[in-house]
Amino acid sequence: MLEEPKIDTLISFEKYCKSYTESVSNLENRHALKVLISKEFNALVSEFVILGDHIGENHLAPVDAYIIHYELSPQFKDLTILHRDVFLELVKGDVYEADKQVSNENLESHFLSSKTLITNALESFITALQKAQSQNGEDENFQKKISKITSLQKDPWDIYKTQFQTIQDQLKMLESRNKALLDTVTSFNKLKSVVEDVNKKHDVFQEKIFESINFLAIKAKESETFKEFLVHVEDRLDNQKFSLENNHETFSEAINNQIINLKKIEVPIKTQEGLIMMREIDFNKRTNKWFDYQILPGFMDLEGLETNLLSLYNINLLNLKNTIQLTKSNESNDHFDNVVTSLLHLQDNVEDVKLKAKAIAKKMQDEVNTQLLVSNVFKNIPFIEVPLNSSLTIEGNTILKTVKEKWNKGLSFFNSRYEKSKSYESLSNLEVSTQCIAHRMYKDDSQHYDTLFLNKNFIGDLFLVSRQSQEEKLETIVNQWQSGFNKSVLVVGDRLSGRSTFLNYSSKKRFGKHTVILKPNSTATIDGRKFTMTYDLKEALQYVKNNNIESTKPALIIDDIELWRDKEHSLLSNIRSLIHFIETESDDVFVMISTSIMMREHLDQRLNFSNAFSHILDLNQADKNEISQAILLRHGAAHRELVDEKLEPITPQKVMLLAAKMAKQKHFNFGDSLQSWTYNTFVQENEKVVFKESYLEFADFFTNPELIILKQALIFRNITEFGLKRVTSNAFDVDYKSAIRRLVNVKILLRDLDGTLFINPVVVNSVSRIINKEHSN
Repeated sequence: MLEEPKIDTLISFEKYCKSYTESVSNLENRHALKVLISKEFNALVSEFVILGDHIGENHLAPVDAYIIHYELSPQFKDLTILHRDVFLELVKGDVYEADKQVSNENLESHFLSSKTLITNALESFITALQKAQSQNGEDENFQKKISKITSLQKDPWDIYKTQFQTIQDQLKMLESRNKALLDTVTSFNKLKSVVEDVNKKHDVFQEKIFESINFLAIKAKESETFKEFLVHVEDRLDNQKFSLENNHETFSEAINNQIINLKKIEVPIKTQEGLIMMREIDFNKRTNKWFDYQILPGFMDLEGLETNLLSLYNINLLNLKNTIQLTKSNESNDHFDNVVTSLLHLQDNVEDVKLKAKAIAKKMQDEVNTQLLVSNVFKNIPFIEVPLNSSLTIEGNTILKTVKEKWNKGLSFFNSRYEKSKSYESLSNLEVSTQCIAHRMYKDDSQHYDTLFLNKNFIGDLFLVSRQSQEEKLETIVNQWQSGFNKSVLVVGDRLSGRSTFLNYSSKKRFGKHTVILKPNSTATIDGRKFTMTYDLKEALQYVKNNNIESTKPALIIDDIELWRDKEHSLLSNIRSLIHFIETESDDVFVMISTSIMMREHLDQRLNFSNAFSHILDLNQADKNEISQAILLRHGAAHRELVDEKLEPITPQKVMLLAAKMAKQKHFNFGDSLQSWTYNTFVQENEKVVFKESYLEFADFFTNPELIILKQALIFRNITEFGLKRVTSNAFDVDYKSAIRRLVNVKILLRDLDGTLFINPVVVNSVSRIINKEHSN
C-alpha cells in the first residue's frame, strides 16, 4: 500500500508519481496490476484533481497553476486514458482466462507488456513534470508568456477535471463489469456441465443395456435347458434394473436454474478515439432463446433414442420369451444358437442407436463449448445468435429489417401493435391489407417461439402429426404396387398444406434409403450411384431408368413439379417426359409427385396430366384434431405458459378450441393454421406467451393486371420481370410494370436473392382465395 502524503505542491505530487511508478515496476502478476490501477492510480488521479483545485482556488502559485492547468493536464489525461485502456484489456484477459481461451504464457506476456507500457508512460510524465518545474517563474519572458496565454485562453481546468473524474468512473465501471462477466462465465460453465451430464447419463443408460444383453448371452451359453434360460429372461423383464436416464423436466429445470442467474450487461468491448465502445447483451434472454433453438431439439432427439432403445430392448426380450415358450419342450442345446443370434442382432441394433446418439451428443457438446463463451462478445462474431430458418425467413431473410426501416418512417398504421379490431370504414382496402401484413410480420421478440411453428427443418420426426386418412390410403396403394400393379401418386394441395412434409415422411417411412429425390440443380442417388441434375427432367429420369438394377424397387419423389423449368427446358416438355416415364416404368418405380391445385388445373388444360396418375391424394384440408394436436405439440416444446390478455392461464382444452377455430378460419389448411397461430401469440418479458386474437383481415385491392401477375406467381411459385415481359409483350410496359412495382412496394411480392419474385408467405393463401373467388365469378 502506498503512503498517503499530503499533496499540495508539484514537488509532493512528483514524489507520489515516483512512488507509484516503483510500485508498478515491482508487480509480479496481472491481477496485482489490476488492483493497483483500480485503487492506487485512482487515488493518484484524485490527488492531481485536488492539487489543481487547490492551486486554482488560492491563486498563490500562478506558475504552478499554469503548469498544472495548461501544460500537465493534457499529458496526465493521456496517462489516465492509457491506464483505463490497459485495465480494460486486463478485464478481457480475465474473461479469456476463465473461458480457457488463452494460454498462461500469453497472459504472462501480455502482463509484462502492459507493465512496461505503463512504466514508460509514467517515466515520460515524470520527466515532463520535472521539466515544467525547472522553468524559472521569475523570468520576465516566461511571465509574459504565461500572461499572454492565460489572457487569450480560458482556463481549461474545469474541462480536464470533468474528464479525469469520468475516467475514474469508467475504472469503477470496468471493475464491476469484470465481476459480472466472470459470474456469467461461471453460469455458462454450469450450463455446459448440465449438457455434459446429459451425455454421461445417456452413456450410462446404453452401458446398462449392453450389460443386460451380454448377461443374457452368457446365460444362454451356460444354461442347459430353455426352461433354465427362460427364468433369466423373465427376471430381466419383470425386474427392470434401469429406466430412462434423461427426461425433459429435469433437464429444463437444471437449465433454467442456471439461466435465471444471467443478467443484462453493458459489456465494454474496446476503446476507439478515446471512448469506450459498449455492447448491451441480455445474457438471460439470449441464452434462453439459444438453448430452446439449438440444444433442446438435440436433447429431444437423444431422449427419443433412449425411449426407442428401451422399447427395442423390451420388445426383443418379449419375442425371445415367446419363442422359448413355444420350443421349450425341446431340451436340446443346439437351439440356443438361435437365441444367441437374436441377442447379437439386438446388440447390433443397440450399436446403431449408439452411433446416432454419439453424433447428437457430440453436436450438443460442441455447440455449448464453442458458443457459450463470454469471450466471444469481444470478437467480431455474432454472440449466441439464433439463425432463423423458418419458411418465412428462408424465403425473405431481409424482409423484417428492410420493411421495418422503411415503414417506421411512414404512416402510423404500419405499426405492428394493431392487436384488436378497430374501425376501418375510413381506410381503403389497400391500407387495411397493409396493416394486416405489418401485424403478421413485426414480432422480433417472438421469433424463437414462432420458429417452432414455421420451421420444418430442425424439428424432425418428433414433431410430425399423422395425416391418418391420407397415410392409410397411401399404405393401400403401396401394398398394391408391391403386389405387381402399376401405381403412381399425385399429391396436391394449396401452399402450406403440408405436401412436402407428407412426401418426405411417407417415402422415408415406406422406402427408407431406396428413395430417389429429384430436384433441379441438385444431386440424387440411386443404388449407390450419385448423379447431378440440371433442369432437364428427361435426362434425370433416363438415368434413374438405366441404373435401377437392384432387386429392391425404389420410390421416385418429385416435390413441386412446377420448379422444373428454365430457358432451355420448358415445364411442358418436362411434364411430357414424366408422363412417359410413368406409363413405361411405374411397375418398377413407385412415382410420387406433388404440386399445387392451381398448377394441376393449369396442366390439365394443356396435357392429360391428372389422368397419368393412378391415384390423387388431396392434402388441401387436414382434420381439425390433427391441426390442434400439432399446435399443442409445438407449444409444448416451447416450455412457455400460454395466457390470455388478462394474463390468466389458458387450459389445454381451451387451446384445442382456439386451434379448432383457427383451423376453420384458415379452411383447414395445415401450415396456414400453424402460421396463423404465430400471428396471434406474443412472447412477453416474463417468457409467458399471450394469445390475442386478431381481427385484421386481408382485403382484395388488386387490379386486373395485378391479379394476372399474382396468378402466375401462384402457379409457378416464382416469376421474373423478363419472363412476364416475354409473355405479355408490349403490354408489359403499359400495364404490368407499374403493377409489379406496387405489389413489391406493399410487400405482396418479395424478391429473392437471385432477383426472382414470389408471394409473401404471410399472405399467400389469402391471395390464393381471392384469385379463386375472382376465377369462380
